[in-house]
Amino acid sequence: MPVQLFTEAERAQRDRFPEVIAYEDLVIFFTLSDRDHESIPRSSAPHNRLGYALQLCALRFMGFVPDDLSSAPPEAVAFVAHQLRVKPEVLADYGTRAQTRQDHLQAVQAHLGYQRAEPKDFKALASWLLDRALEHDKPTLLYEQLCEKLRTDQLLRPGVTRLERLVAEARIRAQTETYRQLTPML
Repeated sequence: MPVQLFTEAERAQRDRFPEVIAYEDLVIFFTLSDRDHESIPRSSAPHNRLGYALQLCALRFMGFVPDDLSSAPPEAVAFVAHQLRVKPEVLADYGTRAQTRQDHLQAVQAHLGYQRAEPKDFKALASWLLDRALEHDKPTLLYEQLCEKLRTDQLLRPGVTRLERLVAEARIRAQTETYRQLTPML
């Protein structure tokens, strides 16, 4: 059953960087630790080091890496580039070889301890989400809570459509459970 909580524009917005990232978030999520620096391929060209580091920071910040790294806010790119001592403009050359970007993404996931969600994870998430849906019925809030749960559990955020489906199913199950609890009283 097709479920849409968001318009196409809202869905696209959720698949990319936010337009602005607060300075506090830049400091928390985009500051590269010594361990982060050690994971960056040293022999890579500046644009590959910046692309790798930006993927790392995006995953830590959002729980996924947008397909288009060039959509990152300029202040985020500059913040990371400064730490690497490279010019932000070199990012334009990143990703010309798709395999490099994919290899970097896998290395970043391993570095941060992120895993792809498996069926058992989705089952646990559905149960967790049902508990939230029993508390309130706001789909966008449920969606945001689910994204945060995925990030906290270090599970790669799947596509927006999959998350919309999880939220819709949890809401239906919560309504059914609430109705069952109220029915004996009638």
